[in-house]
Amino acid sequence: MGSQALSNYDRAFTLLKENPLEQRLDVQLPYEKFLQLDEAFSELKSAAGISEDQRYPSLAYNSHTETVTVVTAPSSIHEGAARWIDSEIKEFAKAYLSTRSPHTLQYIRQVGSTTKHFTGGYVRSRKEPDGGFLYVRMDGEDKLLIALEVGYSEVYGKLLDDKDMWIDGKGANVVILVCLKERPRFKSPATAPYRDITDWRAEMAAMSRTVGETSQSNIQRGYYGLLGYKGHTWAGELNEVFIEVWRPDSRDKFYLIQEGLRLPVDDLPVTLGLRMRDLYPRDEWEAANVEDCIIPFDSAGFLENLRFGTITASKDRFQGFLFEVLGL
Repeated sequence: MGSQALSNYDRAFTLLKENPLEQRLDVQLPYEKFLQLDEAFSELKSAAGISEDQRYPSLAYNSHTETVTVVTAPSSIHEGAARWIDSEIKEFAKAYLSTRSPHTLQYIRQVGSTTKHFTGGYVRSRKEPDGGFLYVRMDGEDKLLIALEVGYSEVYGKLLDDKDMWIDGKGANVVILVCLKERPRFKSPATAPYRDITDWRAEMAAMSRTVGETSQSNIQRGYYGLLGYKGHTWAGELNEVFIEVWRPDSRDKFYLIQEGLRLPVDDLPVTLGLRMRDLYPRDEWEAANVEDCIIPFDSAGFLENLRFGTITASKDRFQGFLFEVLGL
């Protein structure tokens, strides 16, 4: 193994082992070294008693770019965005199809495990999207329909690589990219100002009240962040939020927050352009004989979910600091 590959391998394995919050690492490794890393990761999980069902830290591989990706436990901002979009699509599809094609509704399932069996230059790839839907064929391979990826703007280029893998390597109908810019990104504070904390429950309660009141005051001005406590920022400003919807031959982009402020209500999107037919393979859609319709998108609800995500993230980060750094 060359010195650069060895360094990349060590960096990836260290991140898998330590699993610090909210980290993404993309490094170059040939496929053979990825397999070695994957085997070492499996041994690590077995020795630590970590269930195979535990999503994070996750290990993925893009064979087209020979890139290993390690993602550690994400913040509630990231997780909440993915879950909200998945839930909204699922609930609308359930209501729409329950009287029109209930027998096909059962075949539309949320993505829930690592995806393999890519094609073309991605044939050796392995990855799990943050969300999405597949169609479970009764007489053949399940078909990925929609893939959802959420990430911070700093890794936008890597999100585009993920998008290409889902469309070109898996034949997805649609890839949804949710891009967030948290400014500044969270950094753990110096410990000295917090050394006098002895009752962590009382401190958590005081911190929770503070960030909740701050968030409520911010939102009245259409502002998302900052959330601070005792002189430190525990959740940065959501300076920019946009969603891109990619298809094999097109891209649509929707801004929700720019320069730290929510767009005027009349300018927020009411749909991302998704349609019911996006939830079916073409042949299954034609056989279902269902009238197509646009799937709505509740921008205000999504942004409110992000607001609560920033509150939860700030509290999680503070509690993690108290327990891991101060040892309370």
